[in-house]
Amino acid sequence: MKTKENSVWETIKCPVCKGSSFADLFIKKEEPFVRCDQCSLVLINPRPVYEKIRETYNNDYSRDYAKKAHTKLKRSLKRVALVKKSFRSEGRWLDVGCSAGFVAKAASLSGFNAYGVDVEPWGINYGSTELGLNNLSIGLLEDQAYPENFFNVISLYDVIEHVPNLNILTKELKRILAPNGIIDIVTPDVGHFRVTKPLSDWKEIKPSEHLYYFDKNTLNRLFNNHGLSITKKRFGFKASMKVCIQHIK
Repeated sequence: MKTKENSVWETIKCPVCKGSSFADLFIKKEEPFVRCDQCSLVLINPRPVYEKIRETYNNDYSRDYAKKAHTKLKRSLKRVALVKKSFRSEGRWLDVGCSAGFVAKAASLSGFNAYGVDVEPWGINYGSTELGLNNLSIGLLEDQAYPENFFNVISLYDVIEHVPNLNILTKELKRILAPNGIIDIVTPDVGHFRVTKPLSDWKEIKPSEHLYYFDKNTLNRLFNNHGLSITKKRFGFKASMKVCIQHIK
């Protein structure tokens, strides 16, 4: 398949099933989208190396996010309320990919001891100075060295589809999640009945940004590999998947 010239690319095995056979789907902005022949995960493969992907995440994203502060905090409060109603009303809450910190702020306002981590310094600074959050960190989750079994709730809202190494992420989520804790995830759902056809026209198809496109089966299989499992899936009219994940008992 044709790829960009003068760029460094990597070919990966399927992060869900370790398969190495893929069916070509389409090319968008010179990036090849494929489907794993073994488990049906849709992904970009080969893809630019992480250093190139990281360049697409700059402080402009968090700045734009912060401009909608009222709307983002309102939505975050609703998300926290859903978790609180169904699973957990107190404890430590970690928002992975926290950006400007609105989910962490909502968790704090709702009675949780809130934490956040993100790769963008501007967003972390905004959350600390403008929202008064004390436990925000810059960098990747696995580099934070949080204690084992530390968090009662971990949220990843529109995050997991961006992460270069899914197995490092899920292994760390397993390690830091409390025994009765939950992971709340929102991610585009390639298996949703409202996904645009042809798939290449779907608005969530974003080269160098959304690296993977899960359905419930592929996402659950990824987490099963690390002793975690989807225990609840919320229905939605938008083509996104909203699931809660817990330790396999």
